[in-house]
Amino acid sequence: MKPFSRLFHFFSIALVAVGSSAWANHASPVVTLDELLRLDTQAALMAARRSVVGSLERPGPAVVNDGETLLLAIYGVGKSLTAELLIDAEPHVFRATRALPVLGRSRTYTLERIAPPCVHLQKAGSPEVVCLGMKRP
Repeated sequence: MKPFSRLFHFFSIALVAVGSSAWANHASPVVTLDELLRLDTQAALMAARRSVVGSLERPGPAVVNDGETLLLAIYGVGKSLTAELLIDAEPHVFRATRALPVLGRSRTYTLERIAPPCVHLQKAGSPEVVCLGMKRP
């Protein structure tokens, strides 16, 4: 279903839900256009994420044990990419223009490159590749 048709569908449901009797006594909450747009945007973002990364194995917050690395996000445009990782259960932020993290205490990892959907790191001279949706022990 296209975004506009989903919005129209949500709006139609909201109008039916409000109805004439509910409108008269205001017993039911009124769904606003802003809320419908927010819901439609949220659904589109979730669908886009699933098409790029796939579905999460389990919903909820990311959990990483000591010694594990998890790529949380890659964002940016062109050569200005940023990668957010959990390394040994601590958040780290790498920018494509710097080898060392701009956020995070680990100095054992250096950034080689960000090539979506993966980040290429060096740890003590040996290469490591971490991709979205996968944990690296």
